[in-house]
Amino acid sequence: MQNSKVAIVGAGKVGSVLARALYSHGYQLVGIVSRTLESAHQLADQFVVAAGTTESPIVQNAQIVFITTPDRCIAEIVGQIANNNGFYPGQVVIHTSGCLPVEILKPASDHGAFIGCMHPLQSFANKDVAGENLAGVYFALSGQVQTVEQAEKIVKVFGGKSFTMLDKDKALYHAAACIVSNYTASLMHWASQIYGRFGLSSEESSAALLPLLQGTVNNIREMGPTQGLTGPISRGDDITVNAHIGVLENQMEKRLYKELGLYTLGVALEKGTIDDQQAAILIKILKNSNKEEI
Repeated sequence: MQNSKVAIVGAGKVGSVLARALYSHGYQLVGIVSRTLESAHQLADQFVVAAGTTESPIVQNAQIVFITTPDRCIAEIVGQIANNNGFYPGQVVIHTSGCLPVEILKPASDHGAFIGCMHPLQSFANKDVAGENLAGVYFALSGQVQTVEQAEKIVKVFGGKSFTMLDKDKALYHAAACIVSNYTASLMHWASQIYGRFGLSSEESSAALLPLLQGTVNNIREMGPTQGLTGPISRGDDITVNAHIGVLENQMEKRLYKELGLYTLGVALEKGTIDDQQAAILIKILKNSNKEEI
């Protein structure tokens, strides 16, 4: 079904990337659906295809429908399309939420459509990412057999990889993804703010820290997260860790540093670069709380 007719419901970042990928790999886009006609046109006009809202017949003309709206909007949007008879028997309807269950697409299955989920394990910061960037990306799949089979074919065409999972595990899966992606961005923001305290601009801070982050990613890629761990906790440098805590500006920063440090301590023990005696000293430092923190 590589030449299948496809509709995209949701003209945001994920919808835009998927539309480009599907279009460039031979799928026939029949249109883009969004809450407003203006936002639908912004994406649809790039492919010279129809643009419409949930009341349009675009979805009804598609064999495969991707629901790429924000999670909070999926139930409402699917309900609206179902009320307008946009779904039909044998159609494949796929949402791209990493957390929500397939069951949220029940209005489509009530009309005979096959339902499922295809979540790209990747972050998209803007709408202009090329579809080719999906090569090598992992996708988490769930849902009815017919939908998963179709999603597997699409992922293979993209040059990606896929695995299947149960709905009950999706929140856990997505939490781990957010830790790696979202919280890494927040940690970079925090570190850049700290660098600003001794005079670097946010641009200079990011430029200085990014090679360090890339080096860490390279270490993880080559050796895995345990063996790729470096730094004072990995070496058992309690004097350095204590100095870090002493110069952090406020109690929230100190608590966050300590909690991350305690987790890192476990990784260092797993790696075997510190012994129990060194760990005990570090634990005492990292668990020490003063009255302001309580």
